[in-house]
Amino acid sequence: MIENYQMVATTYAGLENVLAEELMNLQADDVQPARRAVYFTGDLEMLYRANYSLRTALKVLVNIRDFKILRVDDLYHQALKIKWEELFDSNKTFAVQSVVFSDLFNNSMFASLKLKDAIVDRFRKSGNSRPSVDTRNPQVVVNLHIANNTCTISLDSSGESLHKRGYRTGRHEAPISEVLAAGMLKLCGWKADESLTDPMCGSGTIVIEAAMMAKNILPGEIGRSYAFQNWKNYKPQLLEQLKQTTDHRDVDFKIYGSDIDRRNIDTASKHVEKAQVDEIVYLKVADFKTLERRADSDLLIFNPPYGERIETGDEAFYGMIGERLKHHYQNAEVWLISTGACLKSIGLRPAKKIPLFNGSIDCSFRKYEMYRGSRKGND
Repeated sequence: MIENYQMVATTYAGLENVLAEELMNLQADDVQPARRAVYFTGDLEMLYRANYSLRTALKVLVNIRDFKILRVDDLYHQALKIKWEELFDSNKTFAVQSVVFSDLFNNSMFASLKLKDAIVDRFRKSGNSRPSVDTRNPQVVVNLHIANNTCTISLDSSGESLHKRGYRTGRHEAPISEVLAAGMLKLCGWKADESLTDPMCGSGTIVIEAAMMAKNILPGEIGRSYAFQNWKNYKPQLLEQLKQTTDHRDVDFKIYGSDIDRRNIDTASKHVEKAQVDEIVYLKVADFKTLERRADSDLLIFNPPYGERIETGDEAFYGMIGERLKHHYQNAEVWLISTGACLKSIGLRPAKKIPLFNGSIDCSFRKYEMYRGSRKGND
């Protein structure tokens, strides 16, 4: 592999500039935001650092080859030229993941099959044994992107999505991704230097991401592996060196989380402990209707139920949120993520609106400035 890599970090729509800023802070070169992605360049250390440190990235892909195709077989012939035997050993399992927008291919599976055949044939031609395909849990992931007649082949250096930090226990599915939670914390301008409250914390994603940012615990620290560890050029000492240089901060404030459901708080407590932030995260079972405001916390950020969890446009529930904020959270700064339909019922005028997606749900991330005697009205 070459010394300087062309890379792309993928993310959710709306978080591109936040991710670009993260990459610039890591000293990445040629940082360019794109649609749900940020392009950048760097060496092997930067590749490892990006995977280990980025809070708002889902994957880090390394560009292997770009080319044009005019016929279906062009994909096979171009991919056959790549020295796959220099990228990974034949005893590693691999899989091809494709995104295809082209009239040349009826579906992405057909394109994946062509690339898979080229990889296997290249190993055979170079005198190596045939590597096995494992679509469920591959050690090496090859990414194929075709737009019209432009084809890009990359290696996925991350493997499992980077939102999987390692602090989740069991199969509990969070209503909000770790990457989206971290992105929201950055979008609201929080500097990780003051207390905040999530009054509907669920399994604890927002409070944990906030606490990790406050303590400067990097996403990779909790314990996970990466696909680049199965590449031929993997340098374990370089990754180990990166792990040793983490500089944690002492924190003199609390991150508060509460939820009406005790089971959620029990789950959140386990996650908080696994993430090593239990000394600064304070959790309690409480209904937002009666939750007492924390004197030391003027910032609220939360993800109320919506979409699949309650009927969209539950006016009474969102009306209660608006009334509670208006009467008990004067002079606080409040950020909510929900659907536009739900937020119409809150009865408060937002100071800022940021479009975001929570999974496939089209959402709005809104700032409410709770002045004394807040202006009433909706958008």
